[in-house]
Amino acid sequence: MATRAELAERLLKRFRGVPNFDIDDAQELVEDAMLVHGLGASAAVPDDRITVILLYAQAEGAWQIALSTAHYFRYGDAEESVDKSMISEQYRRLARDLRDEYNTERAREKGAGFYVAARIDRPHTTPPTGRSGRRVWR
Repeated sequence: MATRAELAERLLKRFRGVPNFDIDDAQELVEDAMLVHGLGASAAVPDDRITVILLYAQAEGAWQIALSTAHYFRYGDAEESVDKSMISEQYRRLARDLRDEYNTERAREKGAGFYVAARIDRPHTTPPTGRSGRRVWR
């Protein structure tokens, strides 16, 4: 079991290199993630839900940072050039990757599998059956 404060500390460590990201931001993200997953802000998070809560909070944090850096610019003159325009894109990519990882973890948590139909060109090949009796490859 973990508390909101413990998860916020873990999230803060993961975002430690991000400017202006502090414990208040981490607590807000963790609280939102807990509420989305049906847990109250003061509830203890079960050990099997910690990964999902943290992945959701990280993805939301990366989206928020991408939004806040979207106004960054590119500047150049004869002597110097500054390009901060790709920072937002990098955070969007990170957020997408984290969201994909979150979706994978949620599917694993729910016990989701996938179905593979028998191939017509190989009639003697049958995939093994899963828990539901349906044929699946894992």
